[in-house]
Amino acid sequence: METVPMNKIKKVAIYSRKSRPDETEETLKRQLAFLIDKCVENNWEFEVFQEYGSSLDSNRPELNKMLDKVQSFHYDAVVVTDQDRLSRSTLGFHQVKEILTNYGVQVVTSSKIYDYTTQEDDLMSDMQSVVAKQEYLNIKKRLVRGKRQSAKDGNWVGGKTPIGYSYDHKTKKLTPDENAPTIKRIYDLYMSGNSSTAIERIFDLEGTLTPSGSKWNKARISVVLSNPVYKGTVIYGKTKVSKVDKKPSGSPRQLKTEENDQIIIENAHTPIVSPEDWEAVRTIREGRLSKPPSARIGKVIFTGLIKCSLCGRTHSFQRRKGKELRITSCQTRYYDDDGEKYTVCKNKGVKLELFELVFFAKFQQFVDKLESYLEAVKRNMKEDNSNNPVDEKAIQTANLKKVEASIKRVQKGFIAEIYTEEEAQKEIKRLKEQKEYIQEQISRLDTKSKDEKVDELQRTLDKLKSLLEGKSDLETKDINQLLTSIIDRIEYKRVGDHKAEIEMKIHYKGQSED
Repeated sequence: METVPMNKIKKVAIYSRKSRPDETEETLKRQLAFLIDKCVENNWEFEVFQEYGSSLDSNRPELNKMLDKVQSFHYDAVVVTDQDRLSRSTLGFHQVKEILTNYGVQVVTSSKIYDYTTQEDDLMSDMQSVVAKQEYLNIKKRLVRGKRQSAKDGNWVGGKTPIGYSYDHKTKKLTPDENAPTIKRIYDLYMSGNSSTAIERIFDLEGTLTPSGSKWNKARISVVLSNPVYKGTVIYGKTKVSKVDKKPSGSPRQLKTEENDQIIIENAHTPIVSPEDWEAVRTIREGRLSKPPSARIGKVIFTGLIKCSLCGRTHSFQRRKGKELRITSCQTRYYDDDGEKYTVCKNKGVKLELFELVFFAKFQQFVDKLESYLEAVKRNMKEDNSNNPVDEKAIQTANLKKVEASIKRVQKGFIAEIYTEEEAQKEIKRLKEQKEYIQEQISRLDTKSKDEKVDELQRTLDKLKSLLEGKSDLETKDINQLLTSIIDRIEYKRVGDHKAEIEMKIHYKGQSED
């Protein structure tokens, strides 16, 4: 389509965007004022589209809205301060340019009017797009380098200022503010034996609110208790952007970095709590968190074994207000394409006693099969390992295959740049040590006499029969260890209303899947 001559331009779209991280809102206002002056000077009717965001980001709603109207023949030209405001990505710019060319729309900048239907402007725009992208990457590199150096100097470059501190723009340091006493009290209450939930309840009863006026919940309290900023420490580079892993919305995921790759500066600013108190809190938290949720609420022998048959998530346990112990509903979230809305997995929870009734009925069949096998062996029948329900060698062989598969995944992850070379080597070394240990166990089993195998199997059977008969004197953790040595996972499903039945499938180690 032919472009409109300069003197025939009547209606234009102004596109203004905050381009670089170091640009301010004032910069955007000056940019917009300049573009409007240009339109007024030429008697052009204009419509403004402005937004914040990187020119390398394809998710720019205002640009997309403008391009939609371009394709409905609304404008004769697009007015920008520089061509690279449209996009510094060569691919992105090519797509924008193609739309403008197809609909005869020119690009008016402070120094030139581009008509992409001409060979000269088409070539010049491509060259400038490549240069602009390189310039952007150089600027970004300098900003990151400057930010890292500022972090090494102990300055605050961690983004949002944490509650209890204010940011001093002159010193670039954090200084305690009027909310600091609340932070100190959280630590004091925790060291006095109160949990995060108890502190939440205390603050709720007192009416103590956050600076934004919302309630202190246990999640926010846990964040405060785990943040080393409150002992005067600055940490920069705790996360990095994944090159391959993305969120449902399409944006890259943030990955945790190794401590060696972080910049950690002690005594960077005035602490709200002493380093000794902070370390004391960490010790208490690690002691509590090292126990699985089920162990903290009561005796549960299925810890780590119950998996949702719909999504594979491990179910946990809870006891509400002194009532019976329950298996919790599955909490897996399924996000929509926009990454904002989500639905929760439909697998419901159930009373633990009802789950146990179904489990032990099925598990009885397994124990009966094991007992029959052992009796057959004792009658000097030919031993056939394929019929042994708890064939340890088969279990270890299956574990060996899993470790070998894990080694291959790490190797592929290194090629895909999920792991650094150092991370990959460290993980592979760990897996190879595990592989060697399993191979030693298999060798040991090969040399074990038949009588030893029978005695070991008998001891296992006795423990399982005592458990089924309710006569076991084993502790909860020992029963869990016994079940975990035999069972790979228990697939659990209960979908529907409160009358829905329990569906269960027990996967035993060393046995092939159906």
